[in-house]
Amino acid sequence: MKILSIIALLLTTSFVSAEGDTDKFAAALSKVTASNVKVISVSDTPINGIKEVMVDGGRGSEILYLSEDGKYIINGTLFDIDNRVDLTDQKKSVIRKDLLSAMGASQRINFYPEKMEHHVTVFTDIDCGYCRKLHAEVEQYNDLGIGISYLFFPRAGLKSGSFDKAVNVWCAADQQEAMTMSKAGEAVEAKTCDNPIAEHYNAGLSSGVSGTPALVLDDGTIMPGYVPPEQLKQRLVSLGAK
Repeated sequence: MKILSIIALLLTTSFVSAEGDTDKFAAALSKVTASNVKVISVSDTPINGIKEVMVDGGRGSEILYLSEDGKYIINGTLFDIDNRVDLTDQKKSVIRKDLLSAMGASQRINFYPEKMEHHVTVFTDIDCGYCRKLHAEVEQYNDLGIGISYLFFPRAGLKSGSFDKAVNVWCAADQQEAMTMSKAGEAVEAKTCDNPIAEHYNAGLSSGVSGTPALVLDDGTIMPGYVPPEQLKQRLVSLGAK
């Protein structure tokens, strides 16, 4: 099942949206964008007269807020001041968690310690400097009980040299060795095979990944950017993350 189909299934079973609502908001959004926007779900917010609208514009899912009459759009974050909760990111965390749950270990490249106390999924780009720095320290993360799972997010897109390098790594006989070589700037034999790189990339877009590395915890919490091993360990412990 494709990633966006999974999102649509999860959201449409979690929220009751009248077909008329989705049509109305799709029509409203078509007035401000030239692209074909699909409304996945419509749900209530704590603000009277404002609806949360989940859309797919072809580059992953996004959350927008529209007035009930479809005349006004808010593209931003909804924050609960009293409870100090970012409601938009809270929803995105659910999406990220479901996306990652849909990808088993066989759809990732894993570097696990013997005794894993924590697990982090990293959206990575072969040519990203800080991604290379993170991978150069993968043994340090493992020594601290942190397992690393890689998903590819070639920032230049699906028709790029970084995408091709990701495919070469995925199709290698020894994916871990090929990953380490490629991250060190060494050439990996060019190969083609059935691979999930495009699915990784689309999952990253739907997860709100805009740069690499992007670290995602199993509960859907995202940590953009490189985090040193000891600092990451401290954050995971403070969050009670597994």
